[in-house]
Amino acid sequence: MLGRSMNYSKTCFVIMPFGKKDVGNRNVDFDKVYEQVFVPAIDAAPLPEGGKLVAARTDKDFFSGEITSEMFAYLEYSRIAVADISGLNANVFYEMGVRHRARGYGTAIFRQADAPIPFDINHVKAFPYEYEPEQKALESRTLITRVLEESLRMNRTDSPVRLTLDAQQKDPPAVQKALLAGENAIRAKNLSAAIGYLSRAVALVPGNANIRVKLGLLLKENGGWDEALVHFQQATEALPAYADAWRELGIAENKVYWKAGKPAGEPTGEDSLVRAISINPNDFDALASLGGILKREGRLEEARDAYSKSRKVSVANPYPLLNEIKLRAHLAKRLELGPDERAMLVRVQPSLRAQTSNPSGAFNAPWSFFDLSEVRLYSDDVQEFESLLEKGLASCTAAWQPQTHRESLELLLSVDTMLPVLTTALEKCALREQELVASR
Repeated sequence: MLGRSMNYSKTCFVIMPFGKKDVGNRNVDFDKVYEQVFVPAIDAAPLPEGGKLVAARTDKDFFSGEITSEMFAYLEYSRIAVADISGLNANVFYEMGVRHRARGYGTAIFRQADAPIPFDINHVKAFPYEYEPEQKALESRTLITRVLEESLRMNRTDSPVRLTLDAQQKDPPAVQKALLAGENAIRAKNLSAAIGYLSRAVALVPGNANIRVKLGLLLKENGGWDEALVHFQQATEALPAYADAWRELGIAENKVYWKAGKPAGEPTGEDSLVRAISINPNDFDALASLGGILKREGRLEEARDAYSKSRKVSVANPYPLLNEIKLRAHLAKRLELGPDERAMLVRVQPSLRAQTSNPSGAFNAPWSFFDLSEVRLYSDDVQEFESLLEKGLASCTAAWQPQTHRESLELLLSVDTMLPVLTTALEKCALREQELVASR
């Protein structure tokens, strides 16, 4: 390092915006976040060989030299790096890309709880954190310290660049070619072509669990649940500790089970989801999916509890939060929102608005529209509820999407005061469902 000797073996380089930047509709002081959340958390993280990590950020170093030279040295040599992608800052993504190419391990990604995750890294684990109030900041510091401690101890490859290239180098050229064509087809939103390319890759390397899960997800999105289930099942057989494969298998099993009319003796998906949760207890999606299964079976109190656990793990993700609210309202036959719930509903709105208003196309449509519309319903904004619902229905590509949302909203029918607006909404969902069935 220019100007002084650095002990990179103890350095945790922090990749994050400087100063005050917008995140959704909020202006965040990232210098304050660095000093009050990240630095204390990093200082508390023990090194496996003894001693503690030391936080570093290039704008905090007071020695001569070009900032780019310092930055590249930190990115190349630091023992570990943390990246805060809140606000989708271009410099942060550039530095994170450099780090991922330079080091195959030792990078942890964080985001503020209401910040969206872009398409290109939505498969990478980004831990949610909050910086206010102080209790939330304390919880975030504990989380960051734990993530750093485990990352240092496990020292596993976490760079998507290295994971992808290493996996591809093990595959025959024909498989690499099919995977590349499949990725390009996904980016071009050509789902049928992507399915074709990944099916070709699976035929060449049938024991590759990662490719099978990716293909299963595409088939699921295209409505091919039976085929998807087969690939998820074979992925769990090839890699029994693959939590994501067990989660997707459970989701697919439940869908097929209901489509077939609930045949006796067939798996409902509950066991697979329980297996996924046992492998990864912090998988909020698996917990929420388990809540969905329990809800469909009429085990509503158990479902409410599963959604509650999912919401807590996810730091108030809108999906489990909204389902927890609906189930509690259904069981009590009235909608009662306490101060904490109202605060959570406010907190999830910036992320949902960012997702639905993205200039290049909504993230996670139609669910981002549906979730935001429901948030507005609980805020007594019926006009925006209906407007967002219609946008969500227009973005549906398969009949199961409006059907799922309709069945979810039906839980509120037990709340008498909501009947007029719900009746119209449910009719619109049913009509869109019929249109999509007829178009296939």
